[in-house]
Amino acid sequence: MHQDGIPTSGPGLGVDVDGEEITLPAPPVGRPPDLRVVAVDMDGTFLRTGSTYDHPRFTALRRRMRAAGVRFVVASGNQEAQLLSFFPAADGLAPDGVVSDNGAIVLADGVRILETCAPMGALERALAVLDGGGPAFIASGPDGAYLRQAESPEMRELLTFYHPDYRYVARTTDINGQRVSKIALVDERGFEQAFLDRLQAALGGAMVPVVSGHDSVDLIVPGRHKASGLEVLLAHWRLGRGQVAAFGDSSNDAEMLACVGYGIAMGNASRVARAAARFTAPSNDDDGVLEVLEAWFPAD
Repeated sequence: MHQDGIPTSGPGLGVDVDGEEITLPAPPVGRPPDLRVVAVDMDGTFLRTGSTYDHPRFTALRRRMRAAGVRFVVASGNQEAQLLSFFPAADGLAPDGVVSDNGAIVLADGVRILETCAPMGALERALAVLDGGGPAFIASGPDGAYLRQAESPEMRELLTFYHPDYRYVARTTDINGQRVSKIALVDERGFEQAFLDRLQAALGGAMVPVVSGHDSVDLIVPGRHKASGLEVLLAHWRLGRGQVAAFGDSSNDAEMLACVGYGIAMGNASRVARAAARFTAPSNDDDGVLEVLEAWFPAD
């Protein structure tokens, strides 16, 4: 369920839409004077392999970012509850903004300011396709997530890691009528195009499938993605795109990387993410986000 695509051969290389290699420079050495927001994807970006990060190092950075008047935003396809679990408020790490479920749900300063749900008819059609076998899935929305009891123990563990606020349902049809923002599908064999075409036809454009890895597809509300969620936050805070630095590694980060003043692809980023970014940072396993932020917010 890792949200990402194809790694390239080195930290300074990106590939444009025609497949031609391009070189991305490192971010500015000094903090951009207009910087007011830092937004990060989680899996493959802020988090190392194994879903960890250096808490003491980031704690010190958060203090310096606050002192400089720079907000911290987490933007991910994962559930709000899962994202907040990485940043305990008691430790002073709670993000100023959260964009979850690929932009369908937005939290600003601890308050939900956006909840977007799929039309009930589209949800019913999608569930009818999924009820006939096929991939494991979890449906997530403002009231939590819904997981079929029939999923294998391995899939339960995987899906509930990314969606810890969940409840079981006995039948797929029991999800009908619930508020659902996103359906996350997982199939370790990968997804055949014929299945995706059948699903897309059933949805009629009311939800759209977005491939987030060989074994992962998210069904999302069209027009809702990390960039649109970030725009909601910026409007709330009366800030502009040019005042934002965003870090990402996958195709579902591309809109966010392209729309901000300082779009930064990780050294392990997919081709699509690299093509959308202006700069590159070390990989997630080399703590690339923290490396850049420490250069921008040095200790006294």
